[in-house]
Amino acid sequence: MLPNLLQRFPRRRILLFLIPAAAALISACATNNPQDTFDTAGPVAEDQANLFKLIFWIAVVVFVIVEGGIIWITLKYRRRSDSEMPAQTHGNTKLELTWTLIPALIIVAIAIPTVASIWDLSAPPDDEPFMTVDAIGHQWWFEFRYPGEEIVTANELRVPVGKNVVVNLTSQDVIHSFWVPKLFGKVDMVPTRENQLWFRADEAGDFYGQCAEFCGIAHALMRFRVIAQPEDEYNEWVAGMRRAPVSPAAGSGAARGQNLFAANCSSCHSIDSYRAGSYEREVTIQDGRWSGWLADIENSRIVSAPNLTHFGTRTTLAAGIRDLPPETPAENRAKLTEWIDDPGGIKPGTRMQEHAAVYQGGDGTASLSSSEISDIADYLLALVPQSATDAGAGNGGSGDGGDGDLVAAGQATFTASCSGCHTTSAQTLIGPGLAGLGERAGSRVPGLGADEYIRQSIADPDAFYVEGFNPSMPNFGWLDDSEIDGLVAYLKTLN
Repeated sequence: MLPNLLQRFPRRRILLFLIPAAAALISACATNNPQDTFDTAGPVAEDQANLFKLIFWIAVVVFVIVEGGIIWITLKYRRRSDSEMPAQTHGNTKLELTWTLIPALIIVAIAIPTVASIWDLSAPPDDEPFMTVDAIGHQWWFEFRYPGEEIVTANELRVPVGKNVVVNLTSQDVIHSFWVPKLFGKVDMVPTRENQLWFRADEAGDFYGQCAEFCGIAHALMRFRVIAQPEDEYNEWVAGMRRAPVSPAAGSGAARGQNLFAANCSSCHSIDSYRAGSYEREVTIQDGRWSGWLADIENSRIVSAPNLTHFGTRTTLAAGIRDLPPETPAENRAKLTEWIDDPGGIKPGTRMQEHAAVYQGGDGTASLSSSEISDIADYLLALVPQSATDAGAGNGGSGDGGDGDLVAAGQATFTASCSGCHTTSAQTLIGPGLAGLGERAGSRVPGLGADEYIRQSIADPDAFYVEGFNPSMPNFGWLDDSEIDGLVAYLKTLN
């Protein structure tokens, strides 16, 4: 049959086919691949790569011996004439023992270093300090919580160079798999179960990661980055994540975007996890969003979503699909407006577009004007922490202290601290909608005016409960009197 095929396809055509095929195979070995498993940047990935190389070369030796033996036997014992039969070796005890013992020895030779590596990599060295991060898989993005630093962020895991990092892995919805090839191998993220891995980045840089377990329509677009920084830069990032963002200038696009964000985005996205005590609140709110979505999947207008605190410091968009390099602000703005307008055009199946009220206008795109979308983009890109000097001086606001400024300050506080659970309409999220609160508050408790009722509800969440809602409102002890005054003034304006 082979001669017939060679006659039908001349050697020149076969060579023309084999040359590009060989080039394609060789290109898979490119050394500049951002997810090259052999270009390791830490001890865990290096040990795993060395184990792979050992098993690979054992397999090569086995392949050469077995295939060489097949070729030798084929040639030596081939039938030489129609009447001559080759010598028969059925029941050769020595031969059968040989090909039983040799594979067993090979398995032992592979098993010993494999088990040793699994044991060694199961936990970081006992004599070295480490930091802990909780990683939660969502369809289709990654949430990162730093319990020691009380920081919550998404899709970008920042770590200091040279420090061991323990990552606790779980999933909120389906099975995902956490993988950064240059730092560590794949470990599954399973709902209701916590797996664990550890790694150390021995050099600074951005390391590409992704979900390695099929998890739905946008699985291939579920990516993230590990950003390894020198320790002083990492500490500066941690300090910045605990400072308030720079306030947008009055009348600017970012200021308009702040109001639009509060009205259209804040029920699913948090932007205020810089506040003291906000870590536990964000965990509670995320759980509440998820429970609310599960309670009515078809009609829910809320769902777990990435935390956007200090979004302006991020270097990626849409779970690592688009880069946001700081040196190209105009291009970053264009990418973000495109994402806000039609996220499904970039990441098909995104739950934001499927559930958020702003996308339910008919064609799936945002029911906002292009200028409104641009204003929201300006606001998000302007979410960067104040400098240490400004934060220490209490800067970041503007105005002369009048009633209008008090209401505006209250609106900003509401956007940052309350909009994750409450809307300014009658729509229910985790907590009740607050439209008309000023009118209702004065009649809720005999002898208690509207101002005092609202103030006590904020300062002491356990003071009053609204029928039909669980007592899950966190304590707002980090708010000072002026912020509470602003909140009261703003909430009374809601019709």
